[in-house]
Amino acid sequence: MLPFASGFWYARSVTNRKDFKMTQPTQPKKFKTILADVPYMKNQTGSYGACKHYNLMSHEEIRNMPIKDIAADNAHLWFWTSNSYIEESYDIIRAWGFEPKSIFTWVKPTLGLGTYLRNSTEHVIFATRGKAPIKFKGQMNWGFFPKQDHSHKPEELFAIIERCSEPDYLELFARRPVSSNKKWAIWGNEVESDIIISNYPVPKYSKNPIDYRKANDEVCEK
Repeated sequence: MLPFASGFWYARSVTNRKDFKMTQPTQPKKFKTILADVPYMKNQTGSYGACKHYNLMSHEEIRNMPIKDIAADNAHLWFWTSNSYIEESYDIIRAWGFEPKSIFTWVKPTLGLGTYLRNSTEHVIFATRGKAPIKFKGQMNWGFFPKQDHSHKPEELFAIIERCSEPDYLELFARRPVSSNKKWAIWGNEVESDIIISNYPVPKYSKNPIDYRKANDEVCEK
């Protein structure tokens, strides 16, 4: 049986398992820049919550992801969060081996939901690991971008990240291919993932995924 962190978000099986074989990891490259849009559960299980669009993960399941195995010693992390999940986001970022440095705010042109104040913003926490200076020091910390379908973040952020951070680039919890002329690896439950993460299998992998499994993992690669 394939290991999985949750019955909520992860694949329970791999199609055509007989066509897969066991392999061992061999010093895979590490990513200098990671973008993450985690499917957190807090305040997302109501009638208008994210649970209506995709499966969710608990805080601990997200926190325990072995991102330290994927990130370079000197790296940047761009971490999407909402107004209600900022405190938990800092905890996850530090558990992943990064230190928060700044916040970029997406200002939306529409009135959002909210129990107290109505949310018309989302945020990207910028964090670093090791010695990873920013490439461009003229980047403002906010942008006014239109809303799209649920959880569809503005494509403009990719250009901002590429301007400020070094490749290689990775998007975690991607829901579609990256709209960029530069090469991005992607990983998620709704795409053909370019990497294999220890104990976090997904339904589909690209032709030659980068293997980050530990030696005792039982994840299969085609």
